[in-house]
Amino acid sequence: MPRARAKNVSANMAAGLICQAVTMIANFISRTVFIKTLGANYLGVDGLFSNILTIFSLAELGIGNAIVFSLYKPIAMDDREKIGSLMDLYKKCYRVIGIIIAAAGFCLTPFIGHIIKNKPDIPENLVILYWLFLLNNVVSYFFVYKGSLITADQKNYIVLIISQIIHFIQTVAQIVFLYLTHNYIIYLLLQVAATLLNNLTISMIADRMYPYLKRKAVKITKEEQKRIFKNVRALALYRFGGAVLNGTDNILISVLAGIREVGLVSNYVLLCVSCNAFLERVTGAFTASVGNLNAISDTKKKYDIFNKLFLIVVWLYGFLAVGVITVANPFIEVWIGKEYLLDRIVVIAIVSETYFKGIQFAAYTYRTTLGYFVQSRYVPVWSAIVNIVLSVLLYKWIGLSGIFFATPISRILGVGIADPYLIYTKTFHKTPFIYWAKYVGYTMLTIAIGIVCDFAVTHITISGWLGVIVQIAAVTVIFNGVMLLIFGKTKIFQALLGQFKSLTKRKTNNA
Repeated sequence: MPRARAKNVSANMAAGLICQAVTMIANFISRTVFIKTLGANYLGVDGLFSNILTIFSLAELGIGNAIVFSLYKPIAMDDREKIGSLMDLYKKCYRVIGIIIAAAGFCLTPFIGHIIKNKPDIPENLVILYWLFLLNNVVSYFFVYKGSLITADQKNYIVLIISQIIHFIQTVAQIVFLYLTHNYIIYLLLQVAATLLNNLTISMIADRMYPYLKRKAVKITKEEQKRIFKNVRALALYRFGGAVLNGTDNILISVLAGIREVGLVSNYVLLCVSCNAFLERVTGAFTASVGNLNAISDTKKKYDIFNKLFLIVVWLYGFLAVGVITVANPFIEVWIGKEYLLDRIVVIAIVSETYFKGIQFAAYTYRTTLGYFVQSRYVPVWSAIVNIVLSVLLYKWIGLSGIFFATPISRILGVGIADPYLIYTKTFHKTPFIYWAKYVGYTMLTIAIGIVCDFAVTHITISGWLGVIVQIAAVTVIFNGVMLLIFGKTKIFQALLGQFKSLTKRKTNNA
């Protein structure tokens, strides 16, 4: 990995980890205050409306991904005129998207009462709450586009630091106002204000970093527009599939089971999301650098980095899955009480969704940074249809866990097959069965280590927060110890270790 690329990955990763650690603590404090002051019904409303607005993200159509992909090469070549043209197109598209989402969201208003099976016992008007969620979503599309240039330029740590500082301030303000007023509307208004402040701040920083953005942009050529929007049409189908896979669980739970169940599930989802967000700061640090790599490197180098990245995500997300499944219920019980616990099978289902999405990261990142948008554009639609059908069928068969098991099954049968097929056949010129064999083997190994960890934790009799800490420590030692024994002597792990030592040595010398 060239020095500049390694340095950017390191900076992005370090900033992400530090920021996420602070955010995670703030989020759990905020959720604790939220539950104690407002209760499970508000949690359900919060989760439901968040899912509905995820569906509205379909209006983005993948324009952001298509333009960020188009930025990798001009950034590598320092083609400022091309960068300015692409960013101008990006700005115009996002303004239109914001207006479309506002209009579509407003049109959904009359149907809000029909989505909720049992109306929650809360004093606020549900329509007003929904409009505030909608406003926050619409605001997020204005001024945000410039942050994508910073990210594509491998300096995502700047965006992360600013975003996390503002998010931390937002969270503290929300905690204070919830504690003092118990007012959910003020809580949401603070969220809207923070979103707008975040976008404006990052936009101003981008203007300072790239002053040429202020020049009048040269209109992008029709040929370039045609190429970009060809990718956009394909990405629109990916957006649809992603929205259905990731954004319908709470809606289905609300319709099939009730709003309170949405609230109970949301605590476990928060636990997964918090841990996942922490890992995404590690894996996400590689995205722009992989884009740069795929723009200028040879096939052998691409394949080498892919295998390393695959091992990293399997290790990280395997640890997350085993840890959360093993410790989630003891953690929830100590944190907010037994009345918020879910059956173990539901916990496994929720975590499996996070695990299978996480280990797909390497294949997904290579497909997007290589620009394979059109080739498998119908796969996400297939996954979305399978997910809806399976969710309903499995809910009737096994209950709440069925809704969550449907998502990873749909993902595996869709992009889990298509993404590795594309990158192995078109880029690596190898059979994709190599990938799928590793995929199955890694997953079986994770399950086996998970069984060992679960057996060990059941013999820990210490109660309270100390018991939870001891359980987490036990899982950490066992899982990572076994993985180190298995992979510590492999060429891939030794290469990763060598790169880490080299990077650490450079930092020491620079200091």
